[in-house]
Amino acid sequence: MKQLIRFPILIGIIVVLSAIGRETRAQMASGDKMYKIQQYFVAIEYYKKAIKSKEQKGKATFQVAQCYRLMNDYRQAESWYARAEKAGYKDPDLYAQHAYVLRALDRFDEASEQYALHAEVLPDDARVRWDRETCVMASGWKKTPTKYDVKNMRVFNTRESDYFLTLFRKNGVIITSNREEASGKKIFNRIGERYSDFFESTVDAKGKWSKPSALEGEINTPGNDGTASINEAGTTMYFSRCNIKKGDCKIYVVQRAGTKWGTPEPISIFGDTILVSHPSLSPDQTKLYFTADGAEGGYGGKDIWYMNRVSGDQWEEPINLGPQVNTESDEMFPYIHADGQTLYFASDGHPGMGGLDIFTVKGGGTEWSDPENLMFPVNSGADDFGFIANSRKDKGFLVSNRTGGRGSDDIYQWSLPPIEIDLNGTIYDDSTGKPIAFAEVRLFMTDSTYKDTKTDKKGNYSFRLKPDFEYRIQASKFDYIDHDTTMNTLGVEESKKFRADLWLMRVPLDEIIIGDIVYDFDSDQLKPQSLGSLDSLVTFLRKASNLLISLNSHTDSRGSDAYNQDLSQRRAESVVRYLIAQGIDSARLVPAGFGETKLINHCGNGVKCSDEEHELNRRTTFKVIGTDFRGIIKYRRVTGDIELDEDLVYTNPDWE
Repeated sequence: MKQLIRFPILIGIIVVLSAIGRETRAQMASGDKMYKIQQYFVAIEYYKKAIKSKEQKGKATFQVAQCYRLMNDYRQAESWYARAEKAGYKDPDLYAQHAYVLRALDRFDEASEQYALHAEVLPDDARVRWDRETCVMASGWKKTPTKYDVKNMRVFNTRESDYFLTLFRKNGVIITSNREEASGKKIFNRIGERYSDFFESTVDAKGKWSKPSALEGEINTPGNDGTASINEAGTTMYFSRCNIKKGDCKIYVVQRAGTKWGTPEPISIFGDTILVSHPSLSPDQTKLYFTADGAEGGYGGKDIWYMNRVSGDQWEEPINLGPQVNTESDEMFPYIHADGQTLYFASDGHPGMGGLDIFTVKGGGTEWSDPENLMFPVNSGADDFGFIANSRKDKGFLVSNRTGGRGSDDIYQWSLPPIEIDLNGTIYDDSTGKPIAFAEVRLFMTDSTYKDTKTDKKGNYSFRLKPDFEYRIQASKFDYIDHDTTMNTLGVEESKKFRADLWLMRVPLDEIIIGDIVYDFDSDQLKPQSLGSLDSLVTFLRKASNLLISLNSHTDSRGSDAYNQDLSQRRAESVVRYLIAQGIDSARLVPAGFGETKLINHCGNGVKCSDEEHELNRRTTFKVIGTDFRGIIKYRRVTGDIELDEDLVYTNPDWE
């Protein structure tokens, strides 16, 4: 009798289990359907219900982890991958994907262990082997961070995704966010968040940012309004908009009038058959860089392309940036810097720390330098993208879903500590070797500005220099000939100290004979053999740029006094003409003929002398008559970065 009772109970259990099995298989099938069309947020709920079945538990748990990973919720994904392993799910992909999210959480050592488990099952998987090698590299980068300082911009970020930022005019930014204030209230089932809108924030003189507010006008829609690029005037914006129902992403252009944005117009790219996004307008507005997904002529996945403007909003056919930038994986979020030659972009195809990393290249068109990974802390094991920089490249913003943020994607501000480049030196008297106190030292720059200082009691001076500048250092002191030298800080990327000592020569008080100045008999025309000596004088005057001189010509006593006076004046003027032809400023030169009035021996009128004795009196000399000449180029005096326009200096133009 007892056996008869147990039999129907057993049948009931089997029926119940069969019903549960059918239900969980149905839930699993529904989850797979949603997963296939990238509705991960919905798929998770189906997979979690399918876990009730022992038969489906391992795979369903793994699929929940996969969904969280593809939604960029790496903490949840890691937890579910661990559960899948504990449930005994056997799939080599489990180890690789578990390693991926561990990298995203900056747990590089644990990620390496997962890669090792994968290698035990599939030792010939080249991609995973490459991932493991870059994981080791990333761990090293984190231990030796670069000089970038990266901080979360909490004033911009919410618990939702704040995933792009672009500069707007000189004191504002436009943020892409799906925060609560966004007009799109529907949930984007791919990631389980609202559709995004554009918000604006401005900074005041004290550095305080305003609370982001939605842009006015027709710019925001219930759909996904995404990344933007704005011209310098802040009047034209190019941006991405994705229509989820239609399954397309396009780039639009919109104009601003007053405080409101007008009606956006789509730009036809690839005939509207390819998903395009992430526009970046070049500084001169002649090129538009963007991301295209799977376009013909690309290298796989998402590639970065550009178009040349024809006129207005008419553009030439897209051009791929080439294999130096693009890989078989994804390259996204291009940003062309204000210099027009530096491109920043995100990629998971070049060696990096994990997920999307930020890289930079220099060049143009399809010719670019090797990509440079900006390393830690700009990059992390998670997705890092949306990098922008100011004109000096010492401050900017980026986006990351790294650990420690407020939402899934957060905006971060980055900065580089200022490079301190110092110039020190001492000014010496070249005849005594002693330092010259209170000498004036000027630092001339190629942007037509200068700084000045005076040496201390020990003859020392110092300046703070800028990177990537060319300089001329000039020292001067009354009764000395100016002396200068050049130097540059081109390519200096770290703090450095330079030294430049200068030696000043005292101004000669006496006339200096210019040797080998020869004329034809009874002529003021210089003979060719005179040019060597005059060229030496040209070199001297270029170096001694503060001197004014008198060019003096003398004759012997033979001939009338009046004739000799006129001939010597004409000869002095011929020397001046030659010096002017060599670029010496005429204002520095005074021709003077002295005839026979300054004989240097006894061979006066009526005195019998040899030709050699008369020759001593036929001479050309120069004498310093001033030490305060300044050339024709105007420089603005600056103190720090503040120009003092009323304080001008004129200097020798030869350096220019």
